[in-house]
Amino acid sequence: MSFNIPKNTPSFNNPQRVIEDHIWGSTAVARGPNSRNGPGGGIFSGVQDRLFEDRNALPMYKDKPYAYPPSHRHRPLWRRKRSVGFVLLVVSLLYYLGAFQKHHDTVASSWSWLTSPSESGKSADWLGRRQRVVEAFTLSFDAYSRYAWGYDEFHPVSKKGRQMAPNGMGWIIVDALDTMILMNLTSRVTHAREWISNSLTYDQSQDVSTFETTIRMLGGLLSAHYLSNEYPDLAPLVDDDTGAPGEDLYLEKARDLADRLVVAFDSPSGVPYASVNIGKYESLPAHDENGASSTAETTTLQLEFKYLAKLTGEKDFWDKAEKVMEVVDNNAPEAGLVPIFIYPTSGEFRGKNIRLGSRGDSYYEYLIKQYLQTNKQESLYLDMWDESLQGVRDHLVTYTEPSKFTIIGERQSGLDGPLTPKMDHLVCFMPGTIALAATGGITEAEAKKSGSWTKKNEADMQLARELMQTCWGMYKYMATGLAAEITYFNIADPPLPESAPHKAPSEFDESPDADWRRDFSVHSLDVHNLQRPETVESLFYMWRITGDIKYREWGWEMFKSFMNYTAVPEGGGFSSLTDANRIPPITRDNMESFWLRRSRDIEMNMFPIKEDLLAPAISYRREPEYEEAAPPSILGSFIDGFRRDPTQRITPKDPLNEIHAAEAAQLYRPILARNGSHPHYYDLRLATLQTAQTHLARKLKGRHLQMIAIGGSIGTGLFVASGRALESGGPASVLLAYLIVGTMLYCTVQALGELAVSFPVAGSFSAYSTRFLHPSWGFAMGWNYALQWIIALPLEIISASIVTTYWNSHLNKAVFVTIYLLAIVAINLCGVKGYGEAEFVFAIIKVTAVIGFILLGIVLNIGGAPGEGYIGGRYWKDPGALHNGFKGLCSVFVTAAFAFAGTELVGLAAAETANPRKSLPTAIKQVFWRITLFYIVALTLIGLLVPYNEQRLVLNDDIPAMASPFVIAIENAGIDVLPSVMNVVILIAVLSVGNSSVFGSSRTLAALADQNQAPRILSYVDRRGRPLVAIMVSSSVGLLAYLADLQQEGEVLDWLVAISGLSSIFTWLSICLAHIRFRQAWAKRGHKVSELAFRSQVGVFGSWVGLIINVLILIAQFWIGAWPVGYKEKSPTDLAKSFFLVYLAAPVVILFYLGHYFWHKTSWVRLEDMDLDTGRRDFNLPILIAQEREEKNSWPAWKKVYKYMC
Repeated sequence: MSFNIPKNTPSFNNPQRVIEDHIWGSTAVARGPNSRNGPGGGIFSGVQDRLFEDRNALPMYKDKPYAYPPSHRHRPLWRRKRSVGFVLLVVSLLYYLGAFQKHHDTVASSWSWLTSPSESGKSADWLGRRQRVVEAFTLSFDAYSRYAWGYDEFHPVSKKGRQMAPNGMGWIIVDALDTMILMNLTSRVTHAREWISNSLTYDQSQDVSTFETTIRMLGGLLSAHYLSNEYPDLAPLVDDDTGAPGEDLYLEKARDLADRLVVAFDSPSGVPYASVNIGKYESLPAHDENGASSTAETTTLQLEFKYLAKLTGEKDFWDKAEKVMEVVDNNAPEAGLVPIFIYPTSGEFRGKNIRLGSRGDSYYEYLIKQYLQTNKQESLYLDMWDESLQGVRDHLVTYTEPSKFTIIGERQSGLDGPLTPKMDHLVCFMPGTIALAATGGITEAEAKKSGSWTKKNEADMQLARELMQTCWGMYKYMATGLAAEITYFNIADPPLPESAPHKAPSEFDESPDADWRRDFSVHSLDVHNLQRPETVESLFYMWRITGDIKYREWGWEMFKSFMNYTAVPEGGGFSSLTDANRIPPITRDNMESFWLRRSRDIEMNMFPIKEDLLAPAISYRREPEYEEAAPPSILGSFIDGFRRDPTQRITPKDPLNEIHAAEAAQLYRPILARNGSHPHYYDLRLATLQTAQTHLARKLKGRHLQMIAIGGSIGTGLFVASGRALESGGPASVLLAYLIVGTMLYCTVQALGELAVSFPVAGSFSAYSTRFLHPSWGFAMGWNYALQWIIALPLEIISASIVTTYWNSHLNKAVFVTIYLLAIVAINLCGVKGYGEAEFVFAIIKVTAVIGFILLGIVLNIGGAPGEGYIGGRYWKDPGALHNGFKGLCSVFVTAAFAFAGTELVGLAAAETANPRKSLPTAIKQVFWRITLFYIVALTLIGLLVPYNEQRLVLNDDIPAMASPFVIAIENAGIDVLPSVMNVVILIAVLSVGNSSVFGSSRTLAALADQNQAPRILSYVDRRGRPLVAIMVSSSVGLLAYLADLQQEGEVLDWLVAISGLSSIFTWLSICLAHIRFRQAWAKRGHKVSELAFRSQVGVFGSWVGLIINVLILIAQFWIGAWPVGYKEKSPTDLAKSFFLVYLAAPVVILFYLGHYFWHKTSWVRLEDMDLDTGRRDFNLPILIAQEREEKNSWPAWKKVYKYMC
């Protein structure tokens, strides 16, 4: 169908505008002969005639803020659409429960009503129920006022706030304005208005969501402006001029914000960009989906901008909003069903994903609402709605098994693809919207009498009833009575068509074994409830349109569930839930702003409502007054930052619940203990849930991750310890050992990448050992990895102290140790952002230095240095390529492992991105280049420039330590300044790796504590997000660095290298073995390798190679430890020392393993018992592959070559 510009676009400069205003101000339900449903009053009969005495004001409505589910891209709150609410638990459920009737009886505030028996239906005390809704709202808003006034977010459990912009945007305050006005909460409105007048400014550089900011901030201000003009007696303002009702403040702020947001529409196609920097007046494309915007978001901005055009006379607002609908319709979507993404650049759809859930929902909802808003004059919107609804019937509607509930599924691969039996809670807007469209906004009884009622209208109402039943079932299915974010259903194969016979049960049997429960399924990652409004809004429509009291009762039951399970102790208000399927539930410690607003969305103003419903209300309860809290001092804020934040964890709190464990136990029989009644039984299912899907958002930017991936682990292992390796094994041994370890590590990172993309974990790699190998081995690996990083701190600082002797061998090393410790602790106390910025700078310096040395080394080797001449392979002949034979080679492995430690972190860093299939190959290629360029090439040049018998490589009492072979090579060339420069680089590398060691070890310790595998005190996370106690513990181990003042500092360094180096071998070995076992279990369950979102490029063969190399290294280390070079001349004491110097990490790991094993009596995880579902990320591979192909085809030739290499 072609798109025609609406005929009734207001001409703002035309004298005829008065007539147009009169037309637009009339009721949304036309009563003339052109009315689709004929004459008659609407479900809110006579609103404009009875309430809108000034009919020159355009009634406007504002729709709910939709949101995207959190298991997808972990975004900031202002980019998300969330929560149910008081939207209609103060909207529908204010009006819906008779909230605005003329009676003003008050009911004593008491929560005993939740457990006391109550009447149902028409005999129920709806006035009393209304009062409960008001009490819940005031409790929430007063808690926010007391603990987080002026903040954009409120965390009711921890009772603190957080800003989403530098100076805040009044997210909660503005969003709650219309609700407070309708409730006649005068003092609260006055308080909010003062803040808006004195504190709210949009002149701040902040990227905001075009959609969220429009519907909530712009819509909230316009809503307040409308209500304060139309109903000046509701929450009256003391400073209002007599005879001049209204509030220009709201309109002024709205105009300012709109001028900043409207730049989003300045795209080549007219489709708005996803984000705007409101301070710079700049539009920004989406950071993912190749810049495509959400279709639902781009088609849900029209009401606010059109109404603002009416108020301001700026036709540009109207034109830009209307242009979007034209572009969408010109795409001619098949069956009226639109893909969920659209490019602002071209106006074309991206992909074929068809769904009525997130990113698709409100497009369909707003079609019929725009038709009704324009007084049914623009039939185009009605035609688009009818076409879309028929498309839903033909392609998305099916029935569940065995009970035949009606559902709306998804076609994620297009209309020709399979039907996914999945319904977001968002889809529950459809029952009410279908009923609204079928009746045209009047009651069903009136519509049937209008003479225009057809079989299609009857069928539509039946579909609305069936979908409403399904949505209510989504609530009844959950333990708390609050629906999950996403519900799956069991359907026939192939799915039944919409025309198939069906009849779902009319009642929901409360028995836990009821047959209807077999139709529903909620996955473990979807059990959260975000207080969304879709179902309660549809219940409101269905009750008002059909008159069936059951829908009103269902709404009341829902409200009671919210009161029972989302209330926060100590007057904190209400919070969304992490798991709505357990009792008691786990709260998310977040109060959505929509929970406060939504006493009625602005759309309510469009419909005729009974005259008495907006009668000025009394103050339902006394409004408490609070003294202004004095702002904390700088010292007070600093001290407060160290206080514990009970909501912060390294691992997510929400999966830790008995319900999930019980569900898992039904799928997988207990396997961990020989006797399940063992007093120290270890619950593997719970452990798996604890480490699955961390919810802490990464605060490191892309540039941080890139530089950390390239140069993060370059430290003394390369710059200093390589000198000891050269002395022990010779240049050929160094090159071979680093090459072998590098090859093994490349295979290991590939295996880790495959595991990490499928199963993102919180904490450390030990989660894979616990899950796929043996719980006790996983415990040992967790502590092994933590100790590896803890020991790295004193090791690095001691290495640095050795380097400082280059300038003065008599300096007190304790001075340098103190400086380095303080610097490292200070950086870590700056939090993750401080760590990221420091590492970014350090990595640039290290990478630059290594590249510079490689270039210099080539010049020196070919004779570029004066007096030295051509060197070539001289030192490979004299004194030789090998030292101490094969044992010399084996002795280098520990040093090589120590130098490569930390490289494996790249796998996890890249895995936690929106599209790991895209990011992980890049990260692994960076590992390849780091191994090749920074280690192999650099150490090859070291072997060519420094002989292994160079005395300065050895620490003893007579010769001061020059330590670094890099410095020695430069010094041998007779260059005076560069050795000092190189030593400075080495000292910076020490700061870098020491910084990383505290950061990594503290997070690992805190994660272990969260999982009850370490003392609970280590899980202490302060209000700035720092694991404070874990940082203190990690830093305190750094005090061992003061041993650098001992004459035996070289020996101390050897011991620390032995502990840290070999521990990496155990970690890498476990990763390879876990990958092998995972692949075996994957195949045993009938899965194909092609189902994995990312596959190891070296496959299982590479993991076997990595495993075998690690085992051989352990065997070789045992051999040279037990029988070292010259062992026949050594005493038993020296032999024991030599063994533990090489193999110290092994007994440490064994002790941890045996301790956990004998305490918990755990057993080997068998293939048939492995849990391959919990925490596994779902990827739509056909869509990802199509996107990748599309993107690659657009690359120029140079970029294709670059991407292939890097």
